[in-house]
Amino acid sequence: MSRPDITELPEVPQSGTVANQIYELALRNEYVDAPHCAAALKITEEQARAAIEDLVGLRLLHLVHGCTYAYVAVNPMTASLQLLAVHDEELRSRQHQLEQLRQRMHSLMPLYRAQLAREPDPGPVQRIEDAEVAHGVVAGLLADAGGEVLFARSHEDALGDAALLGLDARQRADADLRVHLLLPQSARFDPALREYVGRLVARGGEARTTTAGVAWLMLVDGSTGVVPLEHGTGVAVLGDPAVVAGFRRGFEGLWSPAESFDGHYDPEAGRAASAAIDAAIVRMLVNGVEDKVIARTLGISARTCQRRISDLMESRVAPPPGPAGARRGAQGPRPPAPPPARRPILRGGGTPTTVWAER
Repeated sequence: MSRPDITELPEVPQSGTVANQIYELALRNEYVDAPHCAAALKITEEQARAAIEDLVGLRLLHLVHGCTYAYVAVNPMTASLQLLAVHDEELRSRQHQLEQLRQRMHSLMPLYRAQLAREPDPGPVQRIEDAEVAHGVVAGLLADAGGEVLFARSHEDALGDAALLGLDARQRADADLRVHLLLPQSARFDPALREYVGRLVARGGEARTTTAGVAWLMLVDGSTGVVPLEHGTGVAVLGDPAVVAGFRRGFEGLWSPAESFDGHYDPEAGRAASAAIDAAIVRMLVNGVEDKVIARTLGISARTCQRRISDLMESRVAPPPGPAGARRGAQGPRPPAPPPARRPILRGGGTPTTVWAER
């Protein structure tokens, strides 16, 4: 049988489908054929043949030896091995080719460093406006990292996934690299980030989440820092030791109280993370922080932030949404207003009368 194109394979039969019912019928009987299936399931022979063809394509049925019309069921594990073995081999070959290419590219690093040493010093701050050049610079810094990378990734990442991918490749190449990844608390609800963090932690890295607000920052070997430019399409590379040390202290200040994160998710941990986000929202509302700033700080969308605020207000029977309302809710009901001050109304010659008016 020819090798199938994995993208053209029929779908694995799900419960309730004709193919699933025929497979179940084959498991219960010595063999099945189209007429037998049509009669047992009350479908047409054409439907039965189409479903049998799909099952044969998935290696879940095969012809009885020496027969041209009867089929027997195959163990799903055996079927998957037969179906995917050739693709697994191709994948391993492709990964080997990619690794060889990566090693050849890395072999050029001594030449690159030698040339870089002859270039003039760009100064304590190097602004890189072009996004593609910025990607290349960050990739180069990560490739050169010798001992440590501290990375705080905010919800708004000007480099997209480029920094994460570069960090992943560097960690694969050097298992001894010390990596600390700081993320907003909302990252616990992102399946892609959870998967990434799981790989990072499995290789010896550490990840934590916080509701304190994460600004994008990368520190490499304690000597170079990278921050996004103010307009968000490039980066600034920082080389001044005092500036880099200051950013490091800021990172460590956020890192120490942050919660450890290994990429695993369970309902209880999800509820705890959600409660932490709600508590941070209330705290910031009480302090008069605007909704859009709250959303940016917590790494959630403005719409999600507004929905959470609305839910919090309803659940607490609080005053109307907004900083002032949140402050009122936190302080309890207001005391009754004092009665208005009154003054006498003077008549004619200035003699006070018993008529009073409010000020």
